[in-house]
Amino acid sequence: MSFAETSSALDLLSSALGLTSPAPSGADSAERMMEEGMKKMTEKATLPEELNFIMCAIVAPIICFVGMAGNVLAIITWNRPKMRSSTGRYLTGQAVADFTVLMFFVLIDSLMAWRPEVKYSRAYAFFFCYIGYPGIFFAIVCSIWFTVGVTIDRYILVCWITKAKQYCNEKRANFGLILITFNSFIINFPHYLSFTLVDPPNDPSANASSHGNMSGTHAHTEVKMATVTQEVAFKETEFQTGASGQFYEFWIHCMILILIPWFTVFGMNVMIIRAVRRSNQKNAGKKTSASVRNCKQSENQITRLLLAVTFTFLFFIGTQCVIQCMYMKKPAGFNMFIVDSSFAIAKCGIVFNSSMNFFLYCVTGRRFRAELLKVLGVHVKDDQGMSSLSDRPTGSSSRHTTSTMSTTGSSGM
Repeated sequence: MSFAETSSALDLLSSALGLTSPAPSGADSAERMMEEGMKKMTEKATLPEELNFIMCAIVAPIICFVGMAGNVLAIITWNRPKMRSSTGRYLTGQAVADFTVLMFFVLIDSLMAWRPEVKYSRAYAFFFCYIGYPGIFFAIVCSIWFTVGVTIDRYILVCWITKAKQYCNEKRANFGLILITFNSFIINFPHYLSFTLVDPPNDPSANASSHGNMSGTHAHTEVKMATVTQEVAFKETEFQTGASGQFYEFWIHCMILILIPWFTVFGMNVMIIRAVRRSNQKNAGKKTSASVRNCKQSENQITRLLLAVTFTFLFFIGTQCVIQCMYMKKPAGFNMFIVDSSFAIAKCGIVFNSSMNFFLYCVTGRRFRAELLKVLGVHVKDDQGMSSLSDRPTGSSSRHTTSTMSTTGSSGM
């Protein structure tokens, strides 16, 4: 190959790598361009790690702390005398599960992003293997299925009016919470077998102390080298890395524990909204204009709450599930760099979902806002606009519809 051809080839390489350097004139120039090209490729490869750090160390912790405070207020509010109901019990359980999810996320993902050296601590390794890692998945499963529970509760209140008194009460709700919690623990048990402790190597601090006669700079370098070569105090088990663990994570945990609740919540809420609208249309002619207006306002409020809470759940959980499945399976034809970068953001979807319910209650529920203000020591006038339809039925001809609307809206009013 002639010199001109070589120079042209190097120009093309420089243009492809996006470099702006003087025209190559020899081996040093070509070597420099290759080094710069590798540097750009390395920077591109670390983008998912940078996104993961931003989400876990900066964005998610802020959302977690705000969400934990909101969930505590939600628990207190739903347990006030005027808010106690089967729906309130399920939403209390969901708030407890969401608080646990946020707490464990901070103690696992955020803490490792802030202080990577905790992975070398045997005490933290024990917490991660047997409390933190399985605990966060247990709380996630409970939160998801508590959403299913409250959806079924609302479905019975609206679509099975004659069965509502029998099945929609606090005793039944408490039994449902216990049953969901027990089943979630059993089906989540393989996560307790996912990680195990490893015997740590020699303590690097001991090596550092044995070189006490060294200069400060040299001793510091030795400590840093010892820390770098130190092994993480926990590792994945053979079950987790084997076919059984991969089968469980993909088919059992992702498909069954997430997709089935996803479609159940979506389908039931569509039926709830349709049933509420049909009931109001059927009884509109039997009510006074004021009753029709109040009923319509209640319908709109319930619709907003159902759409807000449900589709927030569907969006964040659905997005996280799809991207996690692609991340695990790595299907052919997908740009894995984009998948890895998206996973760094999508993994925080459960954090957003666990933090937003309290604010959705505040935005869509007047009765919830009124009780919350009382919890915070702010007393408001309980006027007609703040009263629920259950406090003042408008007539015998509309008793069933009014009861349906008030009980269904108890979660948001």
